[in-house]
Amino acid sequence: MKLLVGTLYSGENELEECLKSIRAQRYTNYDHIVIENLPELEAHYQLYKTFLDHTQEYKLLVKVDADTVLCSDELFGRLVETFEQDSSLEVLNIGVLDFFTDEMIPAGIQIYRNTINWNLEKDTVFPDVPIMDHEHYRYDTTVLAPAAWHSPDPSIPQAFHYGVHRGIKSIQKIHSTTHWANMQKVWHHFLQTRDVRLGFAVLGAELVYAGTFNREDQNYTNPRMGEVLCTYKGMDARQLEKEIRRLRFLHWGFLPDDLRRRVLRYKRGKLDENWDQS
Repeated sequence: MKLLVGTLYSGENELEECLKSIRAQRYTNYDHIVIENLPELEAHYQLYKTFLDHTQEYKLLVKVDADTVLCSDELFGRLVETFEQDSSLEVLNIGVLDFFTDEMIPAGIQIYRNTINWNLEKDTVFPDVPIMDHEHYRYDTTVLAPAAWHSPDPSIPQAFHYGVHRGIKSIQKIHSTTHWANMQKVWHHFLQTRDVRLGFAVLGAELVYAGTFNREDQNYTNPRMGEVLCTYKGMDARQLEKEIRRLRFLHWGFLPDDLRRRVLRYKRGKLDENWDQS
């Protein structure tokens, strides 16, 4: 069974460790492509189109992003075994250990069988989700998980981008609850550790909730995110916490947590036209 391994790269700190963990795999019947410095949606769709155009050659697509470092050199071999043993399985999502939340998150390494497809015309902030029957989809948080470390050494711009990206996802029509809860975990992790990278991640999300960023601003290729980040350059943990609390209070942070989410989802998501159009 031949694999296509795809890596999307936009300046993440972990690229070399990511590539090293891929090259270390004992199962070697794979080709690896790296798609660099494209807007998120375009990068994903280029990867998926490459896979769809070569379904006679590749049985599985394994997506290993540049901020992801595989835990085991046996992962690819075990993926092949898993798909060979279950012919009905089309999409497998394996949990990874996440730096930002300090937990294992279920949405980590994605593997797709060559019978799957994507709507490559759709404008979405969830490009990983294919057209599929959910009976043929599996989350693995116990057998092969954790499959990797997610973002174990992010730069400040990388962490800030993470927060903006998750902030946009947490105000969507669908899946908002999951991504909102994720960012609350990052906030608490920051308060516990005082790691400024976590603070900049939370700040990125709060700037989405403040209306500073919309969905067009979340790509690394858009300079606006970097321009805004420059205005916070050099902040320490105490300054970041003060700014985050200020933004939270000004933008419905005085409300109970889930009520705040619903207000922001309606205002910043629906009314500000940041929802997926589907």
